Amino acid sequence: MLSALILLRHVADAAADRLTDAQSRRAWALADFLQLYNPTSLLSGPGSACAETLGPLASRLDLQSAVCPDLAPDAPKLSPVNAAVWIGARALRALPDPRRTAVVCAEGPVLAALLVAVAALDGHDLAFHSQEPADDLLPGGGWVLHRDDGLLVDVKPLGVR
Repeated sequence: MLSALILLRHVADAAADRLTDAQSRRAWALADFLQLYNPTSLLSGPGSACAETLGPLASRLDLQSAVCPDLAPDAPKLSPVNAAVWIGARALRALPDPRRTAVVCAEGPVLAALLVAVAALDGHDLAFHSQEPADDLLPGGGWVLHRDDGLLVDVKPLGVR
């Protein structure tokens, strides 16, 4: 059974509280594309930017997005490497059954840590990809993790412009 885990950075600027009209249009354009994956689960990090980014997709698919505190970018006072591991491990708890297609919208550092955590859990070597996951994703950027019977088989950058 094929499925996907779509890791999506919200479309807002880093300091924004609400989406601008242009960012809202971007969220609708992403919804047009992401609905093709037919996700059955939408997970949002805390904060209005993530929920607003998923809003158009939720509306198109008649789904509710669930706000998950485990997708927050905060971590205890640890070294940067250990903080990333902690964030990735915590974010794994929020994921639904890997055989279901889901969209996760969160901050860049959470998504980068989650990508590495999922790849490590499934024994997938990220060395074959063109670049290392970066915390500083552009708004609306991310990755599509393709799965076969729940196991990660491929990672593609998400860059809808």
